[in-house]
Amino acid sequence: MNNPFNLASFRLIFIYTLLLSVSFGFVLMFLYFTSARDIQIEADQKIVNKVEEINRVYLRGREKGLFNYVRGQISRPTLNIYRLYNSSNEFLAGNIPEPTDLKINEDGWVEFTFKMNVNGVEETYYGRGRNIVTPFENLRLLVGRVVNNEIKLKERFFYSSLWSILLIIFLGIFGGYILSRNFLKRISDINKTSKNIMDGNLSERLPTTKGKDELNQLSSNLNEMLDKLDSLMTSMKEVTDNVAHDLRTPLNRIRSNLEVTLMSNPDIEQYKRSIDEAILETDNLIKTFNSILSISRVESGTSDLERKSINLEDLILNLIDLYEPIAEAKDIKLTSEVEKEIFFNGNMNLLSQAIANLLENAINYGSSSPKPFITLGAKKSEESISLWVSDNGEGIKDSDKKKVLNRFVRLDSSRSLKGSGLGLNLVNSAVRFHNGSLKLLDAKPSGLIVLIEIPVS
Repeated sequence: MNNPFNLASFRLIFIYTLLLSVSFGFVLMFLYFTSARDIQIEADQKIVNKVEEINRVYLRGREKGLFNYVRGQISRPTLNIYRLYNSSNEFLAGNIPEPTDLKINEDGWVEFTFKMNVNGVEETYYGRGRNIVTPFENLRLLVGRVVNNEIKLKERFFYSSLWSILLIIFLGIFGGYILSRNFLKRISDINKTSKNIMDGNLSERLPTTKGKDELNQLSSNLNEMLDKLDSLMTSMKEVTDNVAHDLRTPLNRIRSNLEVTLMSNPDIEQYKRSIDEAILETDNLIKTFNSILSISRVESGTSDLERKSINLEDLILNLIDLYEPIAEAKDIKLTSEVEKEIFFNGNMNLLSQAIANLLENAINYGSSSPKPFITLGAKKSEESISLWVSDNGEGIKDSDKKKVLNRFVRLDSSRSLKGSGLGLNLVNSAVRFHNGSLKLLDAKPSGLIVLIEIPVS
């Protein structure tokens, strides 16, 4: 662990420092260029103002006035530069020696350097200006300013920015090393506890503190995950026990029925009845397994459950036609309340099975009223599609509404009826697949309303 790059926390801080330095560098670069531009614009504006002043002087006094103006300006110290030439390019007047490194830009600006002796020391000055040419005697005046201060200011800003970035990198790396050493002990504790958990001690939990930093949050999240895994393991055991219990009863019935048939010297008709009963029990077992598989596929997010456009009106009317004879056999009135032209993207088979389960539950458990009825309805709003199945039976107690959505849960009132306790759990899984919500509401004056709300995509 002597190499700090072996520590994930140091590498993270190192990378963050580099990114911060790059970002800070871009900001400083932006400030540098904008500041340099503003300084340049300010200096150029002073030159432009001076050019306009000279033009006015020329309009009033022509060449003589221009010559007198230049002689007057160069008689006192100034940052302004004046150098006047005649038509033969001979020097007439000015306050600087002959410029060197003369460069005329495409926009007309002239950049140059010149040397002057100051207190016995020869110094180099940088100038920037424009040429003014008179229209008659063809005098040429180079007017500008000494821009040494502006250049030094830009250079100072540039090097200050560079040293700032280097200082940030140094402090970031040094601070990252110190912080990494402080985090190392906490990470070692987490690794030690994780090793104990992997060795089979599932009751252990990662150490946490009163702080709210990332490591403490990570430990808390992992502890919650371990609690969830423990809960899932317990639920899996309960599901396994429920499956074994719910499958053992029909298998015992099949075996007992076949055994009794063999021991009673049956005739052909009795054989047929026994086989029919065995087939019926087997169909119920297959239905239970299919429901379990469907729930597992939905909850695992398997990709073969494709979505396509569904006409909810056609789907509901087809289910009404399918279950209406079954309802009439129990003197139950089955009606529909569905709006026209309700389309949305979903899985047809999954939604059909969910609505069919609700109808079967309503027919089996909602027919206790003297005049039982079941309503299957759907409507669409701007935000969601609402689908419901309501009956006027006994309903479900508030304390049981959440419980009945779990697997293999059957209330005491339904123990005498055939079923696996998977119907509402499958409906709930299908609703979650469509990003919807499932609500169990009380009907007035009695009964149950199963409301499904699917958001409009």
